[in-house]
Amino acid sequence: MSASMCSLRILLVAFLCSLVFKVEAFLAVRTSCFNVRRMKLLLALSDSASSQEPAEMRLREIQSELKQRKVSFDDCFDRDSLTKRLLEARANSPVQMSKDKDQPETEATTPSKSFSKSKEPRQSTVSTDSYDREATLTELRAQRVKSLREQLSKYNVRWGTMIEKEELVKALCDAMEDRFLRSQNFSRSGQVLVGEVCDANEDELMKELGWLDSDLSRGMVTPVPEDSKPTSHSPLLLDVYAAWCGPCQFMVPHFKEAAKEFGSDVRVVKLDSDKFPRIASALKVAGLPSVILFDGGDVSKEVDRVEGALTKDQLVAFVKNHF
Repeated sequence: MSASMCSLRILLVAFLCSLVFKVEAFLAVRTSCFNVRRMKLLLALSDSASSQEPAEMRLREIQSELKQRKVSFDDCFDRDSLTKRLLEARANSPVQMSKDKDQPETEATTPSKSFSKSKEPRQSTVSTDSYDREATLTELRAQRVKSLREQLSKYNVRWGTMIEKEELVKALCDAMEDRFLRSQNFSRSGQVLVGEVCDANEDELMKELGWLDSDLSRGMVTPVPEDSKPTSHSPLLLDVYAAWCGPCQFMVPHFKEAAKEFGSDVRVVKLDSDKFPRIASALKVAGLPSVILFDGGDVSKEVDRVEGALTKDQLVAFVKNHF
């Protein structure tokens, strides 16, 4: 009886092994057939995309074909420019898509980039020495969508209808360029806007004041001579504060309102003394908040200062007493 049971078990195991082998073979054949069908479908889609008129294609489809052709479209900001770029790519390299599979990416992208730059130069009114649009675009493309949306909100740009990440990048880059254009004739660092408060870092404040790094060791807070000549820049009102300081937080809305009233007459800046203690020490800040008024000279000098919280009207009167 035991020998018979062993034989049955052996037969059962052999049957199960044979069944597993057949199932695996069947699945392998099905997978192979699926891959073949998938490749045929992709080829069909590629052929149909190439034959489809750009006017009938979606923006994503146009961008996808341009990517397959290794053609740059970084300088295309609307549908018309994308359509034109695709038509040019098809006319100049009708078999580019099939050839690119066997060519390194660096060899394919170089001609397309030079072609795009020669045909349609980047639209910008700012010189590269002042505002590097390409570098800004590269930096923004590396950021997440959430970060881009948060920054657009700070610039008061509506992004609700923007679906593609590239749309967010271009919109934010445009907003940053517009801000730079509006501030370059008013702010020496390019960061202070008319009617707004700039929360500056050490480098930005140094540029606004026209100070050198060596100035911090001796300070530049000497009074302005009474016979000083008219200066070439608007005065600068500085609020030295700390995040933990209650009176400093009280002044925040008043400082903003004062900046709006000053407009283009005064540059309004604030500095966190905890983050930038070196320049706060050079300014000889003894109490917080400290409101310091500088003239607008090429090398700005201190005119007057007040320690303690001030209201909007007191800030305006403080500046008007001197200018």
